[in-house]
Amino acid sequence: MTVFSRLLGRSGTSTQPSAEQVVAEALDLAVLPVAARAVLAPAVLTMASDGRATEAEMALLQNLCAFSPIFARLPEGAVLALIERILADLQEAGAEPVIENCAEVLPMELRETAFCFAMRVAMVDGVLAHREKQALSEIAERFAMPDEVVGRIIDVVGMLQRAA
Repeated sequence: MTVFSRLLGRSGTSTQPSAEQVVAEALDLAVLPVAARAVLAPAVLTMASDGRATEAEMALLQNLCAFSPIFARLPEGAVLALIERILADLQEAGAEPVIENCAEVLPMELRETAFCFAMRVAMVDGVLAHREKQALSEIAERFAMPDEVVGRIIDVVGMLQRAA
């Protein structure tokens, strides 16, 4: 099987659902808000780790969601409202229960997606600050993500952040 066959889900031996099946399941309105919140929360936590949310971080989060099938059925303005709700939850309850809930709700594949969103937010300014590193490390640990997966995500996000 070639790399592109794996990416396109064209394997006769794979038991993994196709991208279309995953999206169709995620679009169940009863599941979508829970998954959307749980995928977005680690990125919001990372964004808030330095005590502020910059305009660039907010714009990036909204753009990531705009191109993600997880958020496709949310009404206009819902992502911003969801970000604000997560920020409020972080302020009220702290990071631990928010991330704990995400870990309980998300399967490993969506934990990887959530971590990737968080990594993208951390690198929006091209610098990975100490508090962002701490937040990402805690998220990866709570999500029980293998080091090699975390390393690949970090490598890819680093590639995306290269300057010309």
